[in-house]
Amino acid sequence: MQKPSIPCNEPERLKALHDLELLFTEAEPRFDRITRLAQRLFGVESALISLVAEDIQWFKSRQGLEVTQTDRSVSFCGHTILQDDFLVISDTHEDPRFSDNPLVTNAPNIRFYAGAPLKASNDQNIGTLCLIHPQPRSFTSQDKILLRDLADLVEQELMQTHLRGQLLRAERAEQRLASFIEGTNIGTWEWNVQTGETVFNERWANIVGYKLEELAPVSIETWMNLAHPGDLEKSGQALEAHFAGNSDFYDFVCRMKHKLGHWVWVHDRGKLISRNANGEPLMMTGTHADITKQIETQQALSISEARLRGLFELSPLGIALNDFETGTFIDINPALLAPTGYSEEEFRQLSYWQVTPEEYAEQEQIQLQNMEKTGRYGPYEKEYIRKDGSRYPVLLNGMVVTDANGQKLIWSIIEDISDRKRLDRMKNEFISTVSHELRTPLTAIHGALKLMASGSLGTPDGPFNDMVTIAEKNSQRLLLLINDLLDMEQMLLGKLRINLQWQKLKPLVEASIRENMPYARQYQVQLRCIDDTGDHEVLADSTRLMQVMANLLSNAIKFSPHREEVIISLEEREQGVRINVIDKGPGIPEEFKNRIFQKFSQADSTDSRQKGGTGLGLAITRELVEKMGGQIGFNSAVTQGSRFYVDLQARTSGGEEI
Repeated sequence: MQKPSIPCNEPERLKALHDLELLFTEAEPRFDRITRLAQRLFGVESALISLVAEDIQWFKSRQGLEVTQTDRSVSFCGHTILQDDFLVISDTHEDPRFSDNPLVTNAPNIRFYAGAPLKASNDQNIGTLCLIHPQPRSFTSQDKILLRDLADLVEQELMQTHLRGQLLRAERAEQRLASFIEGTNIGTWEWNVQTGETVFNERWANIVGYKLEELAPVSIETWMNLAHPGDLEKSGQALEAHFAGNSDFYDFVCRMKHKLGHWVWVHDRGKLISRNANGEPLMMTGTHADITKQIETQQALSISEARLRGLFELSPLGIALNDFETGTFIDINPALLAPTGYSEEEFRQLSYWQVTPEEYAEQEQIQLQNMEKTGRYGPYEKEYIRKDGSRYPVLLNGMVVTDANGQKLIWSIIEDISDRKRLDRMKNEFISTVSHELRTPLTAIHGALKLMASGSLGTPDGPFNDMVTIAEKNSQRLLLLINDLLDMEQMLLGKLRINLQWQKLKPLVEASIRENMPYARQYQVQLRCIDDTGDHEVLADSTRLMQVMANLLSNAIKFSPHREEVIISLEEREQGVRINVIDKGPGIPEEFKNRIFQKFSQADSTDSRQKGGTGLGLAITRELVEKMGGQIGFNSAVTQGSRFYVDLQARTSGGEEI
């Protein structure tokens, strides 16, 4: 079987077909009359009007055939549209192109085919008027003439369809234009340049407070009398430039006198549409648009811009405007210049990388990607280079904007955080010094109190024993707080050591539960473990994972109601294992959620303050989890408890990673 080729003009042919909007439409008597006549005139089983689309041939009209379409690859009509003449196959069994065609070997068992191509208005073959019969037949020259006559009738109907479509589109365009003019309140005018005869629409008169009839008789003098005298000369110059071909349009903003005495700003646009036999300007059409509000807005914006400029100049924070593509500094304020040591002229000549150390290139690339995705970057910290080569720390935030010319720019807030860094350094040094100095004596005090409370030094009597127990618990609490502070110091200095190894998860979790069970008993809280992971291993530092679990469990226990339980569940995830710690406590306030992992953060409520703590536990926990290649998060609703989860890389006991 030979498949029909694709015509070299296929895109144009398909466009002509789709422009008719006949595909998959209902049957129409005007086409069915022609196919019925063809069926009876030639005495064939089926007569069809076939439209050849991208992948199918679809029958707009069919007589003697049930199916509405066939594959283009097996179609006879696909061959017919390749030529301007008839395609006649007297006996398909004798033609190697079609003898094994499915439409020949199966229903409708075509033995005879005759097709005349159908042309659209642009002379493209879009389909056929064809005859098919289950018996071989001859087809005379007289038959061809008759079939062509019928095909011409079909083409006339196609032409009428095309013309009706054009007329409908023209009517729609006219309606849209009228709706546009009416909806946008645009005045229109036509002007005979040679005679001065002018036609205005009603809206043109309304712009200046009149009804059109009040201005009758109208001419070009009507406009001249209403226009501001100070605008006439420049308007004339713009008009002459257009007549001379120096501009595509006459485009001018002028003032016109309103009926009530004030001036109205009008945007006047027009185009010369014809010239007389001597080449002189003849007919011109155009529009008037009332832009008074826009002009007033621009004036107001100019005032606002002046005010914003004042804020820009007086801002205590550095502000810069850079070109998005090159990074060139376009504008800078005094607060940005002050710590650099450069003059404004010198700074403007600098490239971005002359003030940014090269080691920040990777961070800069990340911030650039954020800008391209979200239109914003930061906040993030880096350093700037002063004129003398020294550096100082800055905090940057910025956003992408587009100016009136379409140029992409970056507005940046650049804060000199040298003082803040110095204060942070002093605070950290103070905390570190105090913590180190306190830990040694406090460890000794705690050890002594623990011995006394245990009875190893003798059994103390009632009131004395109570006081020793209270002192021992509070010394333990102080020791934990100091350890938190020292852990955070190690993290800030980058000295915290993590020893990652593959190890079984369940024993670590069970050990954490055992270690925290005495603490849970103090609060009358139960700990229950649910394991849905099987025998899995995680990549973790066992000591640090136990510390993570202790922090999460102690928080869950501390905030749980008496006689409730904290659930520790282990579940297999798509990319590892998740540890959940779930409590039934009061939940996390909405306003605190975005600060929960920050250092020294505590929910601002009486209850949480009574629970104590430095506010470092969760900050340390997140740092430890991330250093082990994991992630930590939470879900919480007020009065409905909280669920903290830790996701870790995992593998089966056989060594296959999840």
